[in-house]
Amino acid sequence: MKILSVCGSPRKGNSEAVLLRLKQLLEKKGAENEIILLREKKIERCTGCVEYCNKNLDCHKKDDMVKIFEKIRSADGYVFITPNYFKMPTGIFKDFIDRCSIFYTAQTNMSGKRAIVITVGADVEREIDVCLRNVTDNFCKTLGIPVVAKKSFRSKSELKGNYNDIFENGLNPDIEKQLEKMADELFKSLKK
Repeated sequence: MKILSVCGSPRKGNSEAVLLRLKQLLEKKGAENEIILLREKKIERCTGCVEYCNKNLDCHKKDDMVKIFEKIRSADGYVFITPNYFKMPTGIFKDFIDRCSIFYTAQTNMSGKRAIVITVGADVEREIDVCLRNVTDNFCKTLGIPVVAKKSFRSKSELKGNYNDIFENGLNPDIEKQLEKMADELFKSLKK
């Protein structure tokens, strides 16, 4: 079972800490889990060149998304995580989403895949949930990827070098249980 985890944070912090914990939980179950940190990748913006992608069912840009497209195709499931920026995903995660439009254009059947979606932010949970819905409803649903678990976690903006803050700040007292439950949901849904 191959899981691809995509992190939309522009810095090392809460999102990456959550993905690393999920990676441990998924690998403990026997799943292979690769983490892609978008901040380390060269991803050009989508320029809406529909004359090319509609005709060729491919993207003409030759950046790091070429390899990411292959990883998306070969993965059984996904974990998508992004910080909340003005109730939306970060810019680099939005660039990733926009470039994934090739799967929509090519009418790629992704209904057999499964996803976990997580957002983190310093706002109250209902504000972070707007970002969560943007990813679940406007990205995953549009591509036909069933979301088996989703959650917003509260965090601090300033970590002061404590990359484990999301687990220690007291804002998410049941975060460990939530992540275990999410890993279970993803694993069970893909094992069927």
